[in-house]
Amino acid sequence: MMAMTREFRSGERVVLIRESGIPDGPAYVLVHGLGMAHEYWDAMAEVIEPTGTVYALDLPGFGGAPEPSRPLSMAESGELLAELLAAEGIRRPVLVGHSTGAQVVAEAAARHPELVGRVVLIGATVNPRERTLAKQVLRFLQDIAIVNPKVLATGFAAYLDAGPRWFIANLRPMLDHRIELVLPSIEAETLVIRGEHDHLVPRYWAEEMAALAPRGRFAEVPGRGHDTMVVTGHRVGELVARHARGDPVGRAVTQPDEPLEIARMTPLSALGWWALDYAYAAARQLALLGARREPAHWRTGEAGKPEVVLLPGVYEHWSFLRPLGDALNAAGHRVVIVHGLGANRRPIVDTSARLERALGRVRVPEAGRVIVGHSKGGLIGKHLLLDGRAEALGIRGLVAVCTPFAGARRARLFRDPSIRALLPGDETIVLLGSAASMNSRVVSVFGTYDPHVPDGSVLDGATNVRVPVAGHFRILGAHETALAVLDGIAMLTSPPAAG
Repeated sequence: MMAMTREFRSGERVVLIRESGIPDGPAYVLVHGLGMAHEYWDAMAEVIEPTGTVYALDLPGFGGAPEPSRPLSMAESGELLAELLAAEGIRRPVLVGHSTGAQVVAEAAARHPELVGRVVLIGATVNPRERTLAKQVLRFLQDIAIVNPKVLATGFAAYLDAGPRWFIANLRPMLDHRIELVLPSIEAETLVIRGEHDHLVPRYWAEEMAALAPRGRFAEVPGRGHDTMVVTGHRVGELVARHARGDPVGRAVTQPDEPLEIARMTPLSALGWWALDYAYAAARQLALLGARREPAHWRTGEAGKPEVVLLPGVYEHWSFLRPLGDALNAAGHRVVIVHGLGANRRPIVDTSARLERALGRVRVPEAGRVIVGHSKGGLIGKHLLLDGRAEALGIRGLVAVCTPFAGARRARLFRDPSIRALLPGDETIVLLGSAASMNSRVVSVFGTYDPHVPDGSVLDGATNVRVPVAGHFRILGAHETALAVLDGIAMLTSPPAAG
C-alpha cells in the first residue's frame, strides 16, 4: 500500500493520519509523545508494515496538525483517539503509544475497551515518584546524554514544528495525569516496553505498570534509553508484531496490589512496629548461643542451582539469617556463610575485600554464586559487584533485603561509627549510589514499612520487589520474603528469554 495522509476532524481538533502497510493483518495505531510527530515511528513502522495496516498520527498541535485553542488533557486526548477509531472504522487495533502517547493510549483503552484489540506502552511516563517538572527535566537531560544523533535531529525538527510555547503548554496535562489509576481498567492484553537505560522510566516503574495492567507483560530492550523505538525500531517492531499475533512477549510481572509507595505511619503505629521489629531481632540474637557453626545440610545442594552466599547486616551474626538460609537450602541451594566477620562492624570496603579473599580460596561452583545480603550486607554485596574479580568469583548478582542503597538518615541517631557510616553523605554510600551500571544485576526486596530505612530500598535500574510484610528484621522470617528471594535468584541466573 502506498503511504497516504488524511485529516480527521472533531470540532476545532485536527489529527493527521498517515496510513501505510498492507490491508490484511492487524491494524496498528501509533501515538507519538510530547513534541513529536508521526515521522518518529518510521524505523519501527518499516518492520510492522508488512504484517498489517499502520496508522501513524499527528496529534492536535504537533507535526502537521494545526494547533487548537488550548491543550487537551490526557482524558480528552484518549476520547479523541477513541472517536477517531470509531469514525475511521479501524476495528480493534493494536494501540501503540510512546512516552506521553502511552498516556493517551491508556486512557482510550480504559474508557473504550470495545474499540481496542491490544495495547503497547513504550517508555510510558510519568513516574509517580518523580511527578515534578524539575525532576522530569533532570531525567530528560540524563537520558539525552546517550541519545543517538538521528533521534536528536528528528526530535529537534518536531519541536520546531510544535514551537516552544505549545510544547510548554502541554507539560501540565502530562504531569497532572495519573496513569497508575488508569492501568487497572485496561482489559486488553498490554505490553510495557522500556529501554535498558531509560532514565525517565526506571525499571521498577515499568514493571509496576505491567503489574497494574490486569493482562500486562514487561519487555526491555538492551542498550537503549527513552529513544528505543527510534534507534532500535527493528527490535521494538518485532516485539510489537509478536504481541499483535498473540505471542507471549516478555514476561509477566507479579507485585502487590498496591503501588510501590512506602507506607506512611502515624507516630503511634510506627512505635508499635519498632517494638515488634526489635523483639524479633532480640529473639534472633539469642539464637546465636546455640549456633556457632552453620547447619551441616547447608553444605549440600542441587548441582544446577547457584550457591548462595549469605551476608548479614551490622550487629548481625550469620544465625540472624537462619530462617532465610533454611528456606533457600530447602529449595535446593547450597548456602555458604563467611566466618570471621564478627558483628559486621568493619567498613563496607574492608568487609568486601575480606569476602573476596574468602571466596577466592575455594572453587567456583559450576552454576555460579548469588549474594543474598540483609541491610548493610546488601551494600557489601554491591561493592563486591563493582570489583573486577566478581566475574572470576562466579558472582552472578545480588539479592538485597531492606538495604539502604541511598543511605539511612536515621543513622544519625546513633553514636556508633559503624552505623553512622550508613548516612546518605558517607563517601562509600555516595560511591555505591553513583555506580548505577551494576544495578541491573541487583534484585532489591523490601517490605511495606521499614523503621530503619524510612525512605525505602528502591534502586533505579534494579528489579524492585515489595513483599506484604513490615519491619527491617521481621521481614527475614517471612515466607513471602523467602519466595521473593528465590524468584530473584532465578531471575539473575536464568538465561534471558526471547523478547
